[in-house]
Amino acid sequence: MSALDPNNQNNGIDDDDELIFAPETNETESSQENDELIFAPEDNKVRFADEVNQSQILDIDSAQKYKLLVVDDEPEIHDITRLLLNDFTFEGKKIELINAFSGKEAEEVIQKNFDLALILLDVIMETDDAGLNFVKYVREVVNNHVVRIVLRTGQPGMFPEDTIVEKYDIDDFKSKTELTKVRLFTTVRTALRVYNALHRMYTMNSKLEIEIQHSQEIEKALKFKSMQLENMIQELKNTQLQLVQNEKMSALGELIAGVAHEINNPVGFINGNLQIMHNYLQDIFNLIEIYQKEYPNPIGKIQDEIDKIELDYVCEDIHKLIYSMQEGGTRLQEISKSLTTFSRGDVNNKITYDIHQGLESTLMILKHRLKANSGRPEIKIIKEYNQIPTIECYPGQLNQVFMNLLANGIDALEESNQGLSFQEISQKNNLIKIRTETNENNIIIKISDNGIGMCQETLQQAFDYLFTTKPVGKGTGLGLSICRQIIEDKHHGKLLCYSQIGKGCTFIIEIPS
Repeated sequence: MSALDPNNQNNGIDDDDELIFAPETNETESSQENDELIFAPEDNKVRFADEVNQSQILDIDSAQKYKLLVVDDEPEIHDITRLLLNDFTFEGKKIELINAFSGKEAEEVIQKNFDLALILLDVIMETDDAGLNFVKYVREVVNNHVVRIVLRTGQPGMFPEDTIVEKYDIDDFKSKTELTKVRLFTTVRTALRVYNALHRMYTMNSKLEIEIQHSQEIEKALKFKSMQLENMIQELKNTQLQLVQNEKMSALGELIAGVAHEINNPVGFINGNLQIMHNYLQDIFNLIEIYQKEYPNPIGKIQDEIDKIELDYVCEDIHKLIYSMQEGGTRLQEISKSLTTFSRGDVNNKITYDIHQGLESTLMILKHRLKANSGRPEIKIIKEYNQIPTIECYPGQLNQVFMNLLANGIDALEESNQGLSFQEISQKNNLIKIRTETNENNIIIKISDNGIGMCQETLQQAFDYLFTTKPVGKGTGLGLSICRQIIEDKHHGKLLCYSQIGKGCTFIIEIPS
C-alpha cells in the first residue's frame, strides 16, 4: 500500500486536508522559450554572460507560469499534487506541472526544461538512491543551482533527514505523510520565494557581465558589480530570515487561533448553561424549603430517603460545585484569550498594543515548559511590571521575539541542570525574571535567567545568521537573528545581551514609545 493510499487510515492527513484523486489532465502550456536558463551544450555547464546575447537572459517577471517537476514512481502522488496545486498561484502566476516517473526520465526532462522553478522528488524509485543520484545530476552535471529541490520519501527512517540535508544541496526533506494542502502550499510558496530571489541575483549577474564587457570603465563596473552582489546576498539572507519568520508564525498562528476558537464554543455553551442550571436548582431548593416548612414531619419513608442522600449537605455542596465549574470555565476563557492575543496576525501598518498582554499570552503558551516535572521543580517567573504606555508596533512579531527569548532562557536553565539531582536543582532555584520600564522615550523589556550563561566569544556571535550552540536537531541558528531583525529593522529599536558563564543571561529590548 502506498504511503498516501486513500484507503490507508494512518496517512497522517487531517480531515480538513483530505486529498482527492484527480483524473489525468493535459499538461499546461510551457513557459516562453526566451524564459529559459541557458546551459552550455559542450560541457553541460551554465554559460557565462559573455557567451549569451542580451535577449537570452531570463526575465522571470515576464514568465507566465512557474514550472514544477514532480518525480515519483507512484501515479497517485502525481494526481494528488496536481489536484492540490490546480488553483495555486504565487505572485499572480500559476503552476505548470511536469511529470517524471523515474530518475532517468527526470534527467531527460531537466535537459529540456532549464527554467524549472521547483522539483518535488521521491527518494526511492527504480533504485533505493535514485532520487539522491538525480540531485547530484542536477547540481553537479547540469550545474543548476537555481532550481529548488524538495525531497519526499515514504520511508523516512531509511535516509536520516540530518544526514541527507548535510550531504546534498536540497532545500527541504519531508515525509510523504506531510503532503497536506496547507503544508504543501507552505513548502511551494517558500521555495518559489527563494527561487525568485536567486534567479534575480543570477540575472543581475549576467546583465552586469554584459555591461562590463562593453564598458570602457572596467574597473568602475567591477566595483559596481561587487557592491550589487554583496547587497543581493545580504538581501537574500534577509529574505530567508523573513520567510522563516513569516511561515513559522503563519503556521503557528493558524494552529493556535483554531484551538482558541474550538475552546470558545464549548466553554461559552457550558458557562451559559451553568447559570441556567444554577437558577433551576435554586428554584428546586426553594420548593424543598417550602415543603419542609409546610410539612415539617414527613412520613418515615421520605425522612429515610432525606437522611440517606444527606439532603442538607447536597444542597450546600451543589452550590460549591457550580461555582467551581464556573471558575474552570472562566479559566478556559482566559487561556483562549491568551492564545488569541499571541496568534494575532500583523497588518501592513503598526497598531497600538499593550506589551504586558503580549508577555502574558507568551507565558501562557510556554506554561507547560515551566511546570515541575520528574527531573526538576517548577521554573519560577518573577514579574516586575512597571507602568508603561501602549506602543505602535507589530504585535505578532513582538510576541515571536518574547517567545524566542523566553524559550532560550528555559533551554539555558535545563542545560545548567544537567547532572544535578532534584534536591540540588531545588536549592539552585531556577527562575526567569521579566522587568518592564520606561527610559526617556523608550520602552525597556528585560528578560533574565540564572542559567548556564555564555562566554564572551559566544556572546559576540549570538546574533549571527545560522550561529547556534545547540546540538543538531535542536537549534537552527535563526531565532536570535530573527529577533534582532524584528526589533531593529521593523521597530527601529535595539536588542542587547549581557551574560557571564555560570551567572545567567539578560536580554534587553529597547523600543521607541
